[in-house]
Amino acid sequence: MCGIFGYIGPRDSAQVCLDGLKYLEYRGYDSAGLAGIIEGKIHSCKEIGKIHALETLWRQNPCPLDLAIAHTRWATHGQPSRENAHPHFDGTGSVAVVHNGIIENYRALRSMLQEKGYTFTSDTDTEVIAQLIQDCYKGDFLASVSRALSFLQGFWGIAVIHKNHPDQIIAAARENPIAIAHSPERTEAFVSSDANAFHSPDLDILFLKNDEIAIINPHKIEIFDSQAAPITKIAEKIKIERASVSRGEYEHFMLKEIFEQPQTIQQALHNRFIEDFGTAEFEGLTLTAPELQAVKRILILGCGTSLHAGAIGSLLFEEMSRIPAQAEIASEFRYKNPIISEGTLVIAISQSGETLDTIAAVREVKAKGAKVLAICNVRHSTLTRDADACLFLRAGPEISVCSTKAFTSQITVLSLFALLMARLRHMRKEEGQIFLRSLRELPDLVTGVLHRIDELAHIAHKYASFEHFFFLGRHYMYTTCLEGALKLKEISYLNAVGYPAGEMKHGPIALINPQLATIAFCGNNRTYSKMSSSLMEIKARKGPILAFAPEGASDIASIADDVFYLPQIPDELAPILYTTAAQLFAYHIAHVRGTDIDQPRNLAKSVTVE
Repeated sequence: MCGIFGYIGPRDSAQVCLDGLKYLEYRGYDSAGLAGIIEGKIHSCKEIGKIHALETLWRQNPCPLDLAIAHTRWATHGQPSRENAHPHFDGTGSVAVVHNGIIENYRALRSMLQEKGYTFTSDTDTEVIAQLIQDCYKGDFLASVSRALSFLQGFWGIAVIHKNHPDQIIAAARENPIAIAHSPERTEAFVSSDANAFHSPDLDILFLKNDEIAIINPHKIEIFDSQAAPITKIAEKIKIERASVSRGEYEHFMLKEIFEQPQTIQQALHNRFIEDFGTAEFEGLTLTAPELQAVKRILILGCGTSLHAGAIGSLLFEEMSRIPAQAEIASEFRYKNPIISEGTLVIAISQSGETLDTIAAVREVKAKGAKVLAICNVRHSTLTRDADACLFLRAGPEISVCSTKAFTSQITVLSLFALLMARLRHMRKEEGQIFLRSLRELPDLVTGVLHRIDELAHIAHKYASFEHFFFLGRHYMYTTCLEGALKLKEISYLNAVGYPAGEMKHGPIALINPQLATIAFCGNNRTYSKMSSSLMEIKARKGPILAFAPEGASDIASIADDVFYLPQIPDELAPILYTTAAQLFAYHIAHVRGTDIDQPRNLAKSVTVE
């Protein structure tokens, strides 16, 4: 969470930072602020709410700044307020700092500083960093930052300015990304928590590793280790792909991205299969065929929507490739002492490539010798740099905080990779060709679902008054239910729980009543009759049922109160169609209830704290 942007150079520093923050708003939008130096003093502007609120306030009283740092916040310590918004300052107004991460020992540090006479004005953990830096300051900016960081426990990405040093920004990182960009020709430099926020051409880009500190000025970038010893780093020339962020004809980015799925699924498939051989191939897959054949176990790591895609992937690998596979919650896995046996391939899934829990889990398994394959949507992200190989989703920027097209692209890529692993083992060419034909039909089938948006809108209006939902399914449909329930929770703020249908009678059925709606995903052919039995148990207890079911399932109409029929499709690929319908269902319920669909309360697109 939270986004950092800083600039030093000949341009309007404040405006450059405000423009940079707009590319980082997905990281948090509780409040925003900027600070810079003018005439030997720090000048700042902070506001509650989204970046446009900060920009409006700044334009009421703009001033030219020698340099600037800026921040968009997702609240961790302290409620959203101007006082808690970043940047934060020391008591003398000499230091300003913006911070991503959490300082775990901030209470002890705060007490220590208060005993020295320091006064705090916010509830944040970040303010102790600014106060510590000034407490350590003896005229050497780098030394004071380095000394202050030695007291901190936790993780951080920071950018700091000092009124006595108007020609430099200092940045530092531990377990939170910091990218630095420099243009010697234009004598300007940038710092950000995401390299994709840099929007100037031909930049030399550096990424800080743990406990590295950088002095950034318009003429050069200097990197030091935690002991202030110089480090030589090779800059990268990175082409930043800048796509349009317009909603176009759509009311919300979420709806636009739902409707982009036929194209994004097609892009995920493009040039990644060989139909004559019934198999898949991937550009940039550095793992060789013998290495893939040697895989004896697959471990999939992810959080949230990416975890749900991984759970579907684990079923694909076991059923298609006949490889033992399991999906693990990255935030839990990182605190286990995992057994990484020889032949384990780890697949890490993250839309942004910056999910802290997933990255920490990846570093844990790499330390144990495992190979890591990333599935990611964002180039140049931390995960793509840490992994041994990466399969990109090619879904384009996903602006809405609620993930839609990334999820279906993740399943598409996992399906292709499971096919490749199967063909390297036992699967016959003809079986692979049949599976590929089903994959290639997906864009048209998804388009067919999208064309029925009015039908789903009508159903959603009927169910929008419910406060509680069970999403039920079996096998592939169970994990699809988890994702469907998550979409409804995220954007409508309703209590929605995904559950395996067969487990209902082992406790949760006690909750069934006319005020709890059951959303039944009946798209798994293998377990369809069992699913019907579970729904009969709910019907007998007067629970209202909305079923998403395959065409031709004539009996479901006699059980469910409402039915939305979807095309017949192999069980392995049904999650994509049923998820698309669930996305539209959730969208229209949120629309009826009047919530902020693209930027739901309390959420951020990229989760970079624990």
